[in-house]
Amino acid sequence: MTTPGPASTRNDFSNVWSVYLWIGLAVAVLVFAAVAFALVRYRARPGRAPSRLAERNALEVGAAASIAAVVAFLVFTTFRTEAKEDESSRPDAVRVNVDAFQWGWKFTYPGAGVTVIGDNNDEPNFAVPVGRPIAFALTSSDVIHAMWIPEQRFKRDAIPYRVNRFEMEFDALGREQGLCSEFCGFRHSGMRFGVLVLTEKGYERWLAAHR
Repeated sequence: MTTPGPASTRNDFSNVWSVYLWIGLAVAVLVFAAVAFALVRYRARPGRAPSRLAERNALEVGAAASIAAVVAFLVFTTFRTEAKEDESSRPDAVRVNVDAFQWGWKFTYPGAGVTVIGDNNDEPNFAVPVGRPIAFALTSSDVIHAMWIPEQRFKRDAIPYRVNRFEMEFDALGREQGLCSEFCGFRHSGMRFGVLVLTEKGYERWLAAHR
């Protein structure tokens, strides 16, 4: 595996995860520190009377404002990253139509004359060229499914009568495992697929062999 490149889907979502992780750790440290301070500083002792102070308006407003700011920042960061994966307008993108069904997948390459179909008895593998944008059009033929590629930190729902469009980039040669992550029936756990990330020449040979 290679190191994630600056334009990869994996790298985009890894950066979002890092933001959530560090903010979560900072919040945890502040909360535990505040609790520890209160336990030590205001513990019951002989001669100490309970405080009659019922509220601290300035402190409460400041805490609420800080929480709102953190939430707004996380929402903005998440949606900004999601927007990068949404509908592609780049002319060099490889287009792949994906149809999920119980309990398998159909991958079609518009204009290339290639279709790959498989189910829980015969796991399908579709191919993409490394380092190029891949524009997906995802739908479902029956119930709600979800296309999940853990290596890319990416998941998107497949909904009947609706097409979800998004873009991904694969930066490492090899095979990545994909699966359905939305419970969709009896054989849900076997609803898997593989992504073959190939060189440009390898991808062209794969297309020719599957026509």
